[in-house]
Amino acid sequence: MNNNGTFFLWFITVVASVMLFSCNNRFTSTLFKSKSPHQQYEQRLKDAGLEGSTLFNQWISSSDRSLQQPLTISIPYLEKAYFAGDKPEAAGFIFEARNGEQLQIKLTLQTLDSARMFIDLFEAAQDTNTQYKNLFAADTGDTSLVYDISDNGKYILRIQPELLSNISYELTITAEPSLATPVGSAAKPNIGSFFGDGRDAGIRKHEGIDIFAKRLTPAVAAANGIISNVGTNNLGGKVVFLKPEGRPINLYYAHLDSQLVTTGQSVVLGDTIGLIGNTGNARTTPPHLHFGIYTPKGAVDPLPFVRPGKSTPSKIIADIKQIGDTVRATVRKDNLYNTPLVIEAASQNGYRVILPNKNKTFILQSQVASLSQPLKTITLNQPKLVFTDPDQFSSSIIDYPIGAKLVVIGEYSDFYLIKRGSIKGWILQRP
Repeated sequence: MNNNGTFFLWFITVVASVMLFSCNNRFTSTLFKSKSPHQQYEQRLKDAGLEGSTLFNQWISSSDRSLQQPLTISIPYLEKAYFAGDKPEAAGFIFEARNGEQLQIKLTLQTLDSARMFIDLFEAAQDTNTQYKNLFAADTGDTSLVYDISDNGKYILRIQPELLSNISYELTITAEPSLATPVGSAAKPNIGSFFGDGRDAGIRKHEGIDIFAKRLTPAVAAANGIISNVGTNNLGGKVVFLKPEGRPINLYYAHLDSQLVTTGQSVVLGDTIGLIGNTGNARTTPPHLHFGIYTPKGAVDPLPFVRPGKSTPSKIIADIKQIGDTVRATVRKDNLYNTPLVIEAASQNGYRVILPNKNKTFILQSQVASLSQPLKTITLNQPKLVFTDPDQFSSSIIDYPIGAKLVVIGEYSDFYLIKRGSIKGWILQRP
């Protein structure tokens, strides 16, 4: 066996040992208590002497690239994808989320081994000098992550498998309400006025949502917690404040016909705390519950807390059989025309693809073609080296002499992707 084969066998053995070692929860929970599972795994690879190896460097580079160049998506989101074990990759997704939404991330894995997928949620960096803040990481072995969003902003999800892992997966990202409805489930409530609407001829803004329902419909606890105040005021009439357990917010129930709780009382989700009416400045309106949420920074929009509307992602209509294939772009924009692309995932009517420079983008299924249809055939007028990548500093595969006929199946930068028999690689277009 040559030196390369010996090294690869040693590498596989060490990685397998690291994967088995990572299952020792007692050790990882004591030695790496403050680190995420992804960071723990990276440290174990280093401790095993793999730092500096090609596969380790590729794994780290793909991890960093997924945060620096994430794919922009909208929630809800659904994709099917494949990670090849011999090509370390990671996927990064950046999206908007709102205070009050409960982010729910679920992976369904299909793999022949016990390889894990690391799931990490980050706060998007404000600029290139800002460190990515890891907000939450799925526990070792978990394939789901649930996180309550507390600030409007952009977030990045990173998923990455262990080294040498061939994994197909389905990823679903939804945003569910982090609170239950504040109106009894038997009612048919209707939200008729929203946060920020003008009030008193524009003098002030509406600091909640108005949920219209029949008079005496139960207003219920939207979470477990403590009744922090029961009182009366000019605007809200009969009001109740509820402080949910473990959250820095207060829920405000106003215009109640009657209050059925007392200050300091403990309530659980669904308990009736009052009956809907139109007291206070709502005397001339139909009965409704004014539902507000207050934080230390003031009022926030309650709608994402109770009705995000992001539970059902669009179905995948792109051909999932092409996942893992190399195709050619047919779209004449963004310098993509005739560029070979590796399909990593399918979502809605298109694909997440890897460009020759390792960047990723989304392209419609209608904008790609098979490589089986060649662009042209060329005859070399000088010898040409064939490279593994569109980079003359990458490894060379073969040297073709003058007169060799090569089939061109793609183009990128100053390179042609060529095929001759079983050999496929890149040659410089220019002399």
